[in-house]
Amino acid sequence: MSTGLTVTAATISEAYLPVLVMLLIAIGFAGANLVLSWFIGKRKPNAVKLEPYECGVPTVGSARQQVNVRFYLVALLFLLFDMEIIYIIAWALTVRQHAAVEGFVLYGMVIMAIYMVILLVGLLYEWKKGALTWN
Repeated sequence: MSTGLTVTAATISEAYLPVLVMLLIAIGFAGANLVLSWFIGKRKPNAVKLEPYECGVPTVGSARQQVNVRFYLVALLFLLFDMEIIYIIAWALTVRQHAAVEGFVLYGMVIMAIYMVILLVGLLYEWKKGALTWN
């Protein structure tokens, strides 16, 4: 009882050959640009070009000063909640797309309720630890 679908090394290599060719072209293009910029580019260093650049503002003081950890916490919390919003949008679109399937909407609502409870527990924990307060 054969289905007639046989997978061989030849069919796999034929399927991935365009991907391999595109990868080789991309690597070759990037390498050629690096080599050309090295040979063609002008290298005339001066005091202004050798200065570290950050937002167009000249540096003042040492670059080795400590930064408050709360900056990183705020950034990580933003990324965390931003990714959660993306997940919720994808969930809503999936539930809307499969609304005709019996029981899927209820299943989706239960899963999202569990997800929201986990988010709420995490938010309350962060609030309790003081990660959301700025002194």
